[in-house]
Amino acid sequence: MPQADGLESLRRRIEGLDDRIVDLLAERFALLHEVAAYKHPRGIPVVIPERIDAVIERAAARGQRHGLDPGMLRDIYRRLVDEACRTEARAMDELPRGLTPAAATHD
Repeated sequence: MPQADGLESLRRRIEGLDDRIVDLLAERFALLHEVAAYKHPRGIPVVIPERIDAVIERAAARGQRHGLDPGMLRDIYRRLVDEACRTEARAMDELPRGLTPAAATHD
């Protein structure tokens, strides 16, 4: 069946893209430990609403330039950012408590 082979080929390409998306998400979430380590001693909060809004709107605008629905991207990024904030908060909780914002000024 040539049509089935064509569909399987398309499915394999989609799966390859899905694998790349998951790899990029893993890389993005791994960076959150570095973000937490930077923010923690400086007293920077995990949740900065203006930053969250900027990240979501940047993704929506970029997607729209590619012909994607900005509402869909806002939904996806809202979920992504919510989980990122939880992950970052957990990472901060794992950091030593002895560090203070004043100690961070001596970088």
